[in-house]
Amino acid sequence: MPRIQSTIQTGSAEFRRYYAHNRGLARELHEKQRAARFDRPQKDIERLANHGKMMPRERIEKLLDPGTPFLEFSTLAANMAYDGEAPSASVVTGIGMVQGREVIINANDSSIKGGAWYPLTVKKIVRVLDMAIENRLPVIHLCDSAGGFLPLQSELFPDKYMAGRMFRNQSVLSKMNVKQLALVFGHCTAGGAYIPALSDYSVIVRGTGAVFLAGPPLVKAATGEIVTADQLGGCDLHTQISGTCDYPASTEEEAIAIGRE
Repeated sequence: MPRIQSTIQTGSAEFRRYYAHNRGLARELHEKQRAARFDRPQKDIERLANHGKMMPRERIEKLLDPGTPFLEFSTLAANMAYDGEAPSASVVTGIGMVQGREVIINANDSSIKGGAWYPLTVKKIVRVLDMAIENRLPVIHLCDSAGGFLPLQSELFPDKYMAGRMFRNQSVLSKMNVKQLALVFGHCTAGGAYIPALSDYSVIVRGTGAVFLAGPPLVKAATGEIVTADQLGGCDLHTQISGTCDYPASTEEEAIAIGRE
């Protein structure tokens, strides 16, 4: 096969002009990606830290094999939607290496509206689960989600490829015997509770992790009963009584270590 010879004149003024222009575009893209990944109000960062929680990308870094890359999908999803309230569509998805095996990672970002799902969050999660089905890749869900963003609830379910598709895809993966692991770091409410419940294995952090369709305020409003989050859907309830979760953990680091095993 003959070698392709380049005729580009790298020393020409035209080349240097195009080169500078494209480098500027690349810098702009990288800055937008950095902002989407890391720029959060300080109060939200402090709120998570006060609860002993890590940011989603910190959790992913500890989950992955040291020194291995993470192929992140759709970093700029929803960045121009919802008045900029949901960078990366409030969820981090991608492919990484855990114990030498490629896995799909689906990580809620609870620094944005408690990890609530916007309509584009749903589409992003559905797409990454489609990839898991297409490629028979196991899935690790890092769960910390308030479920659907209620002001836009009417836009979450009306179509075949909206919120219900997430749970359908989880069921398809189960049928295919493609394993799913859920690490429950925070309160997983409403649709957010379905993710760990439909996974093959679940690890839940004592004190901060919880799985329920509605939290204590709604229980009180509906029935008058006063109940704590732990009593309603915390670690001990789900690992000792309901069986929804399999392994308790004292800290997020311990939950990730159990998950890696």
